Amino acid sequence: MTEPVAVYGLGNMGFVQAERIARAFPTLVFDLSPERLAAAATAFGAKAIKSAADVAQCRFVVLCLPHPDASRAVLRELRPHLRSDAIVIETSTVNPDDVREFAGVLEGVGAELIDASILAGVSQMEAGTATLLLGGDEALIAAARPVLDAIAIRQKHFGALGAGAAAKVINNAVAHAVMVVVAEAGSMAMANDVEIDKLIGLLSDPEMGLHRPLTFRYAKRVLGDDYEGGMPLLAARKDSELAQTLAYRSGVPLFAIQACHSVYELGVAAGYADEDYAAIAKLWRDWGKPAAPSPKPS
Repeated sequence: MTEPVAVYGLGNMGFVQAERIARAFPTLVFDLSPERLAAAATAFGAKAIKSAADVAQCRFVVLCLPHPDASRAVLRELRPHLRSDAIVIETSTVNPDDVREFAGVLEGVGAELIDASILAGVSQMEAGTATLLLGGDEALIAAARPVLDAIAIRQKHFGALGAGAAAKVINNAVAHAVMVVVAEAGSMAMANDVEIDKLIGLLSDPEMGLHRPLTFRYAKRVLGDDYEGGMPLLAARKDSELAQTLAYRSGVPLFAIQACHSVYELGVAAGYADEDYAAIAKLWRDWGKPAAPSPKPS
């Protein structure tokens, strides 16, 4: 392909992404910072977008912007100038409702949109080890594959439009929550003379704290709707009480671990005390928002 690709947004991630695209395509770039535009011209020969009409020469437009409002404003400005076969690739971190709204902005002009959220830090993007979490029509994703491959070879298609964005937000929510839990665990360890390197080894063991709730209890018990045997929920609640007591006696403030204890109390109150403690997931089903699809009949 010799047609240029337009990239909107030259922040830390957007700049590196544009640089990777420029290795495969002529690249047009836009940013509010003249300094970033000049740096892109020097670093990888990108040409600055002077007006929205410049995108008429591009089939592919990549957004990497700091806020959904920025993506919305850019798309409204670009709408009259986009080609009828244009594909907008939204790589910004936004919610799925935003993605679907952005697609609505393009209705009537023929242009389409896919989401390709970036799961990585800047250094991973630089190294080519980033992952794109994709959502949208498979035919559009296939058409955009040369540009997507230029950004990152590792790609996962999660489903309909917005699914990639949702997966990114969920991944980050888990990572950020786990960071709070790990900080709390480290504080409790320090207050009780536990060697931190050994704590890290314990929690990172595939059979222990960080991994097993996902790879065994969720992936097997919850997805299989199988809560027989295992560690009873009542025992898990007891262990949670012990953790609260340990933190209290050690003078360690708890936030995430303390809040999670309430879920175990609710699970016991709901009648799941004797089932494996993964049965807390049944609470979300009781609330009409299941944590997993219904198991397929055997």
